[in-house]
Amino acid sequence: MAEVAVNTPFESNEIKEIACQELMKRLNQLSPLMGAKEYSSFEIDFQIKIILRRAGESTNPSKTLAWGLCQQGKPAADDAVEMAVENSSFQSGDPNNERLARHMPLTVETSGKGGAVRRKVRIDQ
Repeated sequence: MAEVAVNTPFESNEIKEIACQELMKRLNQLSPLMGAKEYSSFEIDFQIKIILRRAGESTNPSKTLAWGLCQQGKPAADDAVEMAVENSSFQSGDPNNERLARHMPLTVETSGKGGAVRRKVRIDQ
C-alpha cells in the first residue's frame, strides 16, 4: 500500500520547535554574537506574541505572550555592548511545507485491512 502525506495541523511541540529555530536564526544574524567573542555577562529581555488558529476557525484566534528576563554573570560596566533591537515576525505557511523545510517528520497515512493507520515519517530530500 502506498503512503500518503496527510496535511495535519501543527502540534504544540512543532510550534515550539519552529519558534526556537526562528529565534536561533535571528540570533545568528547578530554581529556581536558572531565568531569567538567572549562576554563577562549577558542579559536577555524577550517578548514573543503568539497567535494560534485552530483548523476551521476563522475568527477569534488565541493570543498568548511569552516574556521574561534572563541574566547570567556579573555585569562589568566597561564590557557593555548594546545590540540593535529589530522588530521582526514570522508567519507559518502550509504545515507540510514548513515541516519539509525544517526537516521535521510528516504524518503519513496507510490504508490497510484494519483501516487507515497514521504515523510520523522523516522525509529526506
